[in-house]
Amino acid sequence: MVQHLSRAVGGRVRGGAIACAVLAVGCLALGGVFVRLSEVGPIATGGFRSLIAAPMLLLLDTGVGLRRRSRARERMPLRDHVTIALGGALLAIDLCLWNMSFFHTTLAESNLLANLVPFAAAIYGWVLFREVPDVRLVSPAILAIGGLLLLTPVGVHTAPEHLLGNAMALATAFFYTGFLVVVQGLRRRYPALRIMAVLSLWCAAVCLVVAILRGESLLPHSMTGWLLLVALALTSQILGQTLMAHAMHFMSLQLGSLFALLQPVAAAVYAYILFSETLTLPQLLGVVVLIASIYWAKLVLGT
Repeated sequence: MVQHLSRAVGGRVRGGAIACAVLAVGCLALGGVFVRLSEVGPIATGGFRSLIAAPMLLLLDTGVGLRRRSRARERMPLRDHVTIALGGALLAIDLCLWNMSFFHTTLAESNLLANLVPFAAAIYGWVLFREVPDVRLVSPAILAIGGLLLLTPVGVHTAPEHLLGNAMALATAFFYTGFLVVVQGLRRRYPALRIMAVLSLWCAAVCLVVAILRGESLLPHSMTGWLLLVALALTSQILGQTLMAHAMHFMSLQLGSLFALLQPVAAAVYAYILFSETLTLPQLLGVVVLIASIYWAKLVLGT
C-alpha cells in the first residue's frame, strides 16, 4: 500500500506533533464519558459521533483551503478512496468491538487490552515492513505493562464469555493500529481534515449498520441527548482523531502508538473529576510509571 509507513517524515519529531498527540489522547479519552451519558446505544453513539463530525470536517477543510488560497483539489484516485474506506472500516470495527467488550468482560480488563496499541504496532511493523522491534524497547514495554496493571488492576477469569470479551478488547488494539497505519500513509498526500472527513462517513456507515442489526436505540429522546452527541463529535472525532491523524505525519508508527498508553491515564483523571471516582495510591503510581515508560521509549527511538 505504502512504503515504510512506520518511519517518521522528516527526521526528528516536532514538538508540535507530540503536543497534538497528547491533546488528541485527552480528547479521545472523553469519549468514554459521553458514551456513558448517551441516550442511544453504544455503537450507535460511535456512528453518530462520526456522522455529525463528517460535514464539520469537510467545512473546516474547505475553509482552510480558501484561506491558504490553495489551488483546486486534484481528483482523488480510486486507490486512495478504497484506502480511506478501509481506514473508516478499521476505526468502526475498533469502536464496535470495544463497546461490545464492555458487556462481556470488566471495564478494567477491556481498557487494559484495548490500549496495548504499541505491541500491536510492533507486530504490524514486522509483518508489513519486516522491521525487527528494537530490543532496547523491551524494558520500557515491561514498565508500561506494569503501569497499566497498577492503573487498571485485573483479575483472573476463565469463563468463555469473559474470555470472549477480552478477545474483543485485544482485537480493538489491532484494528486501531491498522487505522493509524492507513492514516499515516494517506497523510503523505492529503491534509488530515480531508482524510478524516471522508473516513468519518465510512466509519459512521459501518457503525450504524451494526447498531441497527443489534437492535440498539438509534435516536436520542431529548435535546440534551443530541447535544451530547455533538459534543462527542467535536471532542473525540474532530479534535481527537483529526489531531492524531495530523501528528502521525510527523512521527513513526512506534512513537505514535505509544501515546495510546496515555488514554487510560486521561480516563482515570476524568473519572475522578466528573464522577468522583477515587484514585488510589497504586493507580497514581501507575500514572507515573506509564509516563516514565513513554519517555524512556521516546529516548530509545531517538525522537
